[in-house]
Parts: sequence; C-alpha cells; structure tokens
Amino acid sequence: MDELRDSVVEACEDDWVYFAEFVQISRDVAEVGENPLTCAGEVAAHFVGEGLIVPGELTDAGFVPWQLSRSEAAERIRREVAAMVREDVRLYPGDVCWFELAENAQGPADVD
Repeated sequence: MDELRDSVVEACEDDWVYFAEFVQISRDVAEVGENPLTCAGEVAAHFVGEGLIVPGELTDAGFVPWQLSRSEAAERIRREVAAMVREDVRLYPGDVCWFELAENAQGPADVD
C-alpha cells in the first residue's frame, strides 16, 4: 500500500488527477484483480477516507472540492464506480471526479 500511496501523492503533487488516472496507477502498482475500475474505486475511496486526497470537480475556475465529509465522499466514489461497473459504462477523463492532494498530506516516503 505504501508504493500505491507514494504513486498517488506523486501524481497529485504535479497536477489535479482525474479518476481514470487512478485506474492506471492501480494497474501499475497494485494487483487489481478482475475489474481495475472497482479496484481503483476502492483505492480512491480509501485515500479520500483517510484524508490523503480530496475529491472534487474541475471547472473553468479551477478545482472545486466536494462539499461532503470524507466518509460521504468515499461512499459517493464507491456508488458511482459501482454504477459504472454495473452498467458497463466506458470511463472517460473527468468521470467520477478529480483529485487534489490534501493540504496536510505528506509527500512520498524517502527511500534510502
């Protein structure tokens, strides 16, 4: 999980990250099982729940965080991903949400 966390932090330090990028990060770092979308949803919900990343929308004005508690936001991600899997919807950039690194999040761990 540390390698996955470091990959997420690194991606979010550079720019806002859309959910489809989470699918790729999960594929690259974790064993995703049968459905990479479901795995990415769980990873994103986990990191939102622990306060590492903040979900929101990207607008013309920039990133706008969801006005939900961390647990509500994590559950919303799970619901939206489950609906996409159930309906076999193709994932496009901007679907589900965007993420930014939480203000108090730590950068990737230094490895000696």
